Amino acid sequence: MGYFNANLDALNFKLFETHALLKPYVHSYWLIQKKDFKKEMIYKILSDASMGFSINFAKPYFSKMNNNTFDCITNFSIDGPTKYPTYLHFDKELYIIGVRFKTAGAYVFFEEKIESFADKNTPLHNTKNWPLDALYSTLISKNTVEERIKEIENFLIKKLQESKKKNAPWMFPLISKVLDNKGDITLDSLCKDFDISIRQMERSFKKEIGLSPKVFLRVIRMRNAKDLLNKLDLESFTKTAHETGFFDQSHFIREFKFFMKETPKNYYKNKLSLIKLSDFKTYPSK
Repeated sequence: MGYFNANLDALNFKLFETHALLKPYVHSYWLIQKKDFKKEMIYKILSDASMGFSINFAKPYFSKMNNNTFDCITNFSIDGPTKYPTYLHFDKELYIIGVRFKTAGAYVFFEEKIESFADKNTPLHNTKNWPLDALYSTLISKNTVEERIKEIENFLIKKLQESKKKNAPWMFPLISKVLDNKGDITLDSLCKDFDISIRQMERSFKKEIGLSPKVFLRVIRMRNAKDLLNKLDLESFTKTAHETGFFDQSHFIREFKFFMKETPKNYYKNKLSLIKLSDFKTYPSK
């Protein structure tokens, strides 16, 4: 179980499972919606080395990543793979449905190089291969989020069936092994286990994920560290550092500050404060 996030609840955040045909590639769909804002709300999102796209049915918003600002003014926009946290800024009526791909899952759906989407939010426009105007017209004619997600799924299934691209046969098993080991595994051991070279791995990661394998391992290890802190049963930051594969606390703190833009101590303190405000409610983690 993951702790209830009062801020996400304020946006009526919901997750939806994917169709069986899409499960190897699509992690989930999500929804956020809110009519009125008394003040601007900012959300920090830690990378999981995947990408996704958002469909906006309400007012524009903007995001910040690595000191760059991206105005999200189109109906469709791509959230590219990155090692940096993303800050979403909302202050007007909000209704967004998002598609979250699994790591390397977006590769088969896009003609563009995945690395071209890295570290930015990119407007997604209507093209012959992505007939988004027709999709959007269909979506706004539907009355419920479930109906809209069904149409999005039909669109993605058609894209998948028409795609001529395939992931490397070892890519998803390798990603699963990294996730099972929470990022605490070496590239050399992965190469040995899957009988590939470092160069082959780096080339395929760049093509299918948009990030290097080294960055991917760091991202997953840091997400594990964040998840451990989220349990709110901290004994010491030194123990957390060792449990997540860091040699010492100072190295752990440096990595945490790089990916989260705050110290582990400050993150833990803020998490405790949030739990007190939300009266210890919980929601299932995805």
